[in-house]
Amino acid sequence: MSQDWSDPKLECDLVMKGGITSGVIYPRAVTELARTYRLRSVGGASAGAIAAAAAAAAELGRASGGFAELERMPDDITAPSPAGGSTLFRLFQPTRAAAPLFGVATAGMGSKGSTAVRAKVFATLRWFWWALVLGALPGAVLAVVAGISGGGGGRWAGVLAGVVLALLGAVFGLVIAAGGLLGRLQGWGMCTGMAGYGGRNAPALTPWLHERIQTMAGRRGSGAASAAGGSGAAGGSGAGPVTFGQLAAAGITLRMMTTNVTRYQPMSMPWEARGYYLDPALWRRYFPDDVVAWIEAHPPTVTGGTVRDRYTELTHACARRRGLVPFPAPADVPIVVATRMSLSFPVLISAVPLEAIDFSRAENARYRKEAEAWLGGHPDADVEEALAALVALPQFEPNWFSDGGLCANLPVHFFDSPLPKRPTFAINLGQLAEGRAPDPDPAKNTFLPTHNAVGALRHWHSLTPRGLPGLLGFAHALVTTSQVWVDNAQLVLPGYRDRVVTIYHSGAEGGMNLAMPKEIVDALAARGRAGAVKLVDQFAGEDPGVTPGYGFENHRWIRMRTSTTGLHGWLGAWGTGYRTPVPGATDYADLAGSGAEAPLPSYQPGAGQRNRINHLVDELLTLVDDWTADDAVAKGAPRPTPRLRLVPEEGVATFEAPTVVDSGAALASDPAAALLPDGGTGLGQGGGRFPY
Repeated sequence: MSQDWSDPKLECDLVMKGGITSGVIYPRAVTELARTYRLRSVGGASAGAIAAAAAAAAELGRASGGFAELERMPDDITAPSPAGGSTLFRLFQPTRAAAPLFGVATAGMGSKGSTAVRAKVFATLRWFWWALVLGALPGAVLAVVAGISGGGGGRWAGVLAGVVLALLGAVFGLVIAAGGLLGRLQGWGMCTGMAGYGGRNAPALTPWLHERIQTMAGRRGSGAASAAGGSGAAGGSGAGPVTFGQLAAAGITLRMMTTNVTRYQPMSMPWEARGYYLDPALWRRYFPDDVVAWIEAHPPTVTGGTVRDRYTELTHACARRRGLVPFPAPADVPIVVATRMSLSFPVLISAVPLEAIDFSRAENARYRKEAEAWLGGHPDADVEEALAALVALPQFEPNWFSDGGLCANLPVHFFDSPLPKRPTFAINLGQLAEGRAPDPDPAKNTFLPTHNAVGALRHWHSLTPRGLPGLLGFAHALVTTSQVWVDNAQLVLPGYRDRVVTIYHSGAEGGMNLAMPKEIVDALAARGRAGAVKLVDQFAGEDPGVTPGYGFENHRWIRMRTSTTGLHGWLGAWGTGYRTPVPGATDYADLAGSGAEAPLPSYQPGAGQRNRINHLVDELLTLVDDWTADDAVAKGAPRPTPRLRLVPEEGVATFEAPTVVDSGAALASDPAAALLPDGGTGLGQGGGRFPY
């Protein structure tokens, strides 16, 4: 196998699905793609976010051996750990309080049948013997008393009742003890990602990931001493954590999903949302010291002397009084931070807290109003004077960020455009049917549509409407549907499904199997490579960069057909809505279009701008008539036919590589642009950006 990553002829984007330890599939899939393609945009969620961060770092360090380092990762994680077991297993280190739960949950991993059951029993006895004893004690006392003092049949009935009560009491004690420990989990997770119980000098997940990112990016030896450095282009050791801005300066875009469960909101990182703060002391429980020191040394830049700028400075000062520091501007966010916030798998890996101001609360709305008014009336006053004068100060509250895969586990939409300039590949993960073993040939455990008629059918999951297993299966189907329906809808679309390779694993592989032996990890890694080979063969062809591959040519044509078909439907609906009178409402033709002069309720343009809008609307109506005059565009279009629709903006940073050169200051568009004309924000109604 060639180890040459020096001169790829083509470019691609790549998105990877979450799957906990199934992520071992990705390293050699990425390195295989990187031989032919330069990775321009990379994204993922959960375990896919780890792979995306590693891929972006390896691309940044391509010239210094980044992909060679990534190629070795499956071997490295199966190496013996100084704490016993494999490196992979010991990356997950529980807190001391969660150690009993973790010990029972992981007991017997890698074993089957009675061996696994015995391991669970022994782990339960080891960690919860005291709960079993205390729970069983009343029944044991009853049995002993009955055996000593009773007589005849009543004696044995009393003993039997005591034994039954002891067994039930033991179970009850176990449940109460386990429930109590669950209630004490830090951030609702057994592992914080940092060093924990039983680690015995073994690397924990977040420091290990941080070190790997630095090494693959060619940053060996960076540490806390460099945390005050700038966020310029990639350099050697001592350059601080790899940031989104440094990737962008090298022409690499990285995005990943996280979930703000406090707001029921999936969010892409890096985000433009301004108004998040963190407690450095608390964050050192989740991140290495040099990462937190970097964040402390890189607050978002505030320039200018407008009321908005001074309001930002004032809010920062309020945060400092609480011991908080502002979350960095997008360019200065270390990619290990976003990765960790994406992989917070519930119960296993704890959620990460940030602080923010809820402006729907009366006291916070009062602070904003008073602060803006006072700053506007005292243009020469400094922040300390404002703090002394204000009665109302903001209240900061925690926002908890958990698994990015909760709402978008395969965010294939990250880098899509109507007419792609390069392929956006996606690696999907699937589980083999129950009872089916993986094929010895890695390629036969992967699937990539090779014809237009292939891949349009959704996968079925059989449900049994009987008994407890049937109920649990139904519940699992409900949760899974709510989690993946958006992703799966794109996986069957023409022009989308043809660039998604699915890699299958069995129930004993990947997922929550933290103790996978080397042979299973090697097999999964080999499947990842085999899936990437299929993508390269299909899209790059036999002479990459010279003769177009059939797959990419066909993909681009189908995208042309699907996008124009969607536009045909959207224009038709727009034209119908424009020309249909609505009782009790002003006609759209009086709002915009030839001669439109009706009063406008809001967002009023100037006279010249309104004339231009009217002219453009007339042109759009002509376009509507041309596009809907016949079915030339829609006839024979690929099925299922997509729809164009307006969707909410995700809040992700709008900069794209290679616009970032040096500093996040140039990237951070003024978030106060979300302020309403009267200085309000509308946030009390449940949305918008933060005034910052």
